Amino acid sequence: MKSRFCLNLILVGGLFFLSLNIKAQEFTVTNVPVSLVVQYLKTSDPNISKIKNLFPADKKFRNSKDHTAVVQKIIDANKVIVLPDFKIFINSKGLKIGSDKKIIFRKNSAIQSVGFANGRFSDVVKIYNAENVEIVNAVIVGNRYSKTKSQTGQWSAGISVLNSKNIKVTNAKISNTFGDGIFIGSEDGGFSENVVVESGWINKARRNGISVTSAKNVVLKNILISNTYGHDPQCGVDIEPSWEKDVLNNISLKNIYTFHNQVAGIAINLNEFNRQKASDIKTVDIVIENHTDEGSRHGFLTSLNTDNLPHDAQGLIKIKNAEWKQNQSSYWFTPNKHSINIEFSGIEIQDLKQKTDFESKVKNLHNVKLISE
Repeated sequence: MKSRFCLNLILVGGLFFLSLNIKAQEFTVTNVPVSLVVQYLKTSDPNISKIKNLFPADKKFRNSKDHTAVVQKIIDANKVIVLPDFKIFINSKGLKIGSDKKIIFRKNSAIQSVGFANGRFSDVVKIYNAENVEIVNAVIVGNRYSKTKSQTGQWSAGISVLNSKNIKVTNAKISNTFGDGIFIGSEDGGFSENVVVESGWINKARRNGISVTSAKNVVLKNILISNTYGHDPQCGVDIEPSWEKDVLNNISLKNIYTFHNQVAGIAINLNEFNRQKASDIKTVDIVIENHTDEGSRHGFLTSLNTDNLPHDAQGLIKIKNAEWKQNQSSYWFTPNKHSINIEFSGIEIQDLKQKTDFESKVKNLHNVKLISE
C-alpha cells in the first residue's frame, strides 16, 4: 500500500512537474484581500452560556506551554467541549476526537501546534474511526515553520478525518500546516462517509488545502483556500485515491474559491484506479459547482490513466459554472485516453487566448464534453 502522500502527479512519466517548472522557492505568498476572506470566514461567538466551563481557571494552566494532556483528558470525558478563550498549545501527539463529540471554539480560542511531523498520523486534530463529530469555528495554526530539524515528509494535517462517519466542520480557519489543511479519507483501505466542511479559510498549507482520498458523500462548501505551496501536489483541493482500495463516491464541491496556489486550484488525479482487471474497475462521481480560481498556476487539473492500463476509473466528473482568471493555463490535463466522462458547462476564462485554447482542445478530447448553455 502506498502512503496517502505518494501521489501519481509526480509519476506522470516524470514529466508532470518538469513541464510545470515548479520550484517551491520561486513561490511568493500573496496577501489575500480582506474583502475576500470575510465572504468565506464568518466571525461569530456561539451561544455557550449554558455550557459548563470544563477547563482550569488558574494562571498555571493558562500560561502553560503545552496544554495537550489536560485538553485531551477533558475531550475524552465530555460530549460538548468549549475550548478556553485563548490560544492553547498542542504537542506532536495532537488531539484525538472520539465519537459523539462537539468541539466549540470561542472568539479567541485557537490551537497552536508546537509539535512536529514525525510520520503518518502526526495530524494536529485527529478524527480517526469516529462517528458524529462536529467542530465549530476552529482556529488551527500548524507547524510548517517549526525549527525542528527532524521534521520531514508531508504529514501533519490541521484536521484529519480517517475512516469516520457523520463529520461536520464549520467555519474553520487553518493555516501554516506542514501537511494538508484538511485531510479526508483512510489509511488502510477504508473510507470516510458523510463529511461536510462548510465555510472557512485555509491559508499557507504546505501540501494541499484539502485532500480527499477515500470517501463517500462529501460536501465541501463556501471555502477559501489560498497560498498552498511547499510540497507536491500543492493544490487548493486535491481529489486523489492513495491506492486501489480507496473509493470516491458522491463528492461535491460548491462555491470554492482558490487563490494563488502553487500548482492548481482544484486537481483530480485518479491514476491509482488504473487496473489490469475489469473486476477492479472503480466508479467515481464528482461535481464541482461555482469554482473560482484566481492566480493559481492552473485553474483546474486532471491526471487520468497515465499508465495506459486496460481499465481505468469510470463515472462522471462535472464542472459547472467555473471562473478561472490570472492563470498560466486554465485547464491542465494528461493526454491519455480515459474512461471517465468529464462535462464542462458555464466556464468563464478571463484571458481570451486561454479561453479559445480551452474550448478548442476540450472539443477534441476523448470522453470530454463542453456543454453550451
